[in-house]
Amino acid sequence: MNIPNWADENLSKELPVLRSRGEGQNLEFKEIFPQNTRDLAKEVAAFATSNQGTILIGVSDSGDLVGIKDAENQEERDNLLKRLEGICRGTVKPAITPVAKFAIENELVVLAVNVPHGRQPIYYSNNIPYVRHLTEARPAEPHEVLELIAEYLASQRLGENETGPDDRSVFYSNLARILVEVLIYAEQADEREINPWIDQWRSEFGYAAAELRDLSAQDIAIEEKIADELKEVSSALDAVASMRLTIGCGPQLKQLTEQAREKVIAIKQREIDSIQLSAESVKQIRNTITMTTRKLNGLVNRSHDMVETGRIEELQTEASEFGHQLLRICQYNIDSLKGGMKENLTSIGRELHLVETMRLYMDGGKSLQAMLDKISDCNNSLSELADEL
Repeated sequence: MNIPNWADENLSKELPVLRSRGEGQNLEFKEIFPQNTRDLAKEVAAFATSNQGTILIGVSDSGDLVGIKDAENQEERDNLLKRLEGICRGTVKPAITPVAKFAIENELVVLAVNVPHGRQPIYYSNNIPYVRHLTEARPAEPHEVLELIAEYLASQRLGENETGPDDRSVFYSNLARILVEVLIYAEQADEREINPWIDQWRSEFGYAAAELRDLSAQDIAIEEKIADELKEVSSALDAVASMRLTIGCGPQLKQLTEQAREKVIAIKQREIDSIQLSAESVKQIRNTITMTTRKLNGLVNRSHDMVETGRIEELQTEASEFGHQLLRICQYNIDSLKGGMKENLTSIGRELHLVETMRLYMDGGKSLQAMLDKISDCNNSLSELADEL
């Protein structure tokens, strides 16, 4: 069938595959656009807290195609997007900016809401903190809230001096965080060139562009004479995030991504890499590596039980998040811990982070075993590095 210009062609083709996967850590189904805003807000907040995820509206819990009533009408589509915007900016706190696309299958319309992993530690719906756990959004336990906030504060301390953060150090800490996230996904673009992963990193680019625009408006950016450059980087990221994907657009998308990556590297090398990590930051990095090693080892020990109980996607998500944590660290000059540490830890982090993209096939368990072996190998390599610290 012909896909109208208001619907995403690639998403429309991939919709049957997404529906067949069923709900999980990264995917939620909604039969209709909820009348009660809390029903959708809690799902958005949970994904923003825990991990990037996609909500398909117009798909039943069992994965059957239902479609959204009257969504062929532009006024109705605009109304849906306005309601979604109101939820993400009003009901969900802090506000989050998802990427919304329409898809068509068998002449029925589905709204796909791609929620990025938020920059803040916890997201709330009606003052209740939510996390994503397998197929549900649930209120976060008090200890989970404390752990997430502690991890966030620890990441914010990288690069700050011992006397505490001033406005300038906070500005550069935020800039470093944004640039690091962009580089992590830009350097994995080839491995994440299919959905849902391509939407994930393009969403990250769009979110980073918005944050860089906010930074460029601050007095410090103007005083440091980098406001215009931040705007240029933001525009380059927006070009990637907003590009309409069509058949054969791969080379153009790759070119835009590389152009944005080069701009990010340039500003990071000049403004961030020259900042010396404080003794407290080095200590925090060492502790993070140690804690991640212990957590990954625990995950390996639980992996076979998780497979037996059907929690494979949860296993992939946890392993990937550990890799993400390591890759954030690797964007800083960590060779002061040990020569070659940055290169070795980057390799381990990259392998772990990409575990979530590994597809499992009906091949007698070979692809599943390959995934388990990769996690185990990364665990062994990380343990060796940690022992040398």
